Amino acid sequence: MTLVFDSGMEQEIQTRIRLYDYSTGQQSFFEWQAGMLGSVSGKRVLEIGCGDGEFWQYLLPRWQNCDITLTDVNKSMLGVAQSKIGSYVPNGNRVQFKQLDFNDLTPLIGEHYDIIIANHNLFYAENIYRLLGVIFGLLNSRGVLICSTVGADHLCELIAMLRKRNPDLPWFSEKWANRFGLENAFETLSSIFGRVDQFEYDNFLHLPGPEPVKAYLMKTMKGQLAGWIEQNWSEISSEIQQVVDEKGHFRLTPHSGFCAARKP
Repeated sequence: MTLVFDSGMEQEIQTRIRLYDYSTGQQSFFEWQAGMLGSVSGKRVLEIGCGDGEFWQYLLPRWQNCDITLTDVNKSMLGVAQSKIGSYVPNGNRVQFKQLDFNDLTPLIGEHYDIIIANHNLFYAENIYRLLGVIFGLLNSRGVLICSTVGADHLCELIAMLRKRNPDLPWFSEKWANRFGLENAFETLSSIFGRVDQFEYDNFLHLPGPEPVKAYLMKTMKGQLAGWIEQNWSEISSEIQQVVDEKGHFRLTPHSGFCAARKP
């Protein structure tokens, strides 16, 4: 099975990002992650699932003289990343773009990289251990995999509110975290790699009203779930607005972070 995103994938990613415009932290997640990685020079770098390329506006100014390959399964999304990064790439870095499904990295066999990045996507893997084994083989000795994910309690206040109305409502972060989340990523990576370090992002979201929540939910909860949100939105919106009126904001707690897994 090939992972295929619909034509609205770019809009969905941007909707998720806009929710984080209400962060109380001084740094966005990608800015924080880039700072944690520090300066890098003269490395071969591969990103699988680069999305819209936002991460690189923080990495490229810090890194220099690197050969960077950005891949994504979605051709239009890859085009967005290419447009965002543009023709100007600072510090002697060289960037190329390839359409590639990370569930089949066969076209990369024989290539080797010092750093492989997989942000917020390993939970989509058809077989996480097989994929990690392939990534391990693509890394040079002492190479490192950088991979971010979420925890099962990501935005827990929101799902608690929704489940007061529907106790059986599925929640995407629970599904993703069960596959590859902050609760099990360290153990999963340690079964293949040498040293694994895990870092968690400390942050809150203070939303000024219900509309950013609706936009987020309608893009992440599709099909019948989106219909359920529409049917119940008046009640949900009123509860969110009541919290805003009382406290000045509606607070959500993201639970996200990343691991650095090193090859011996």
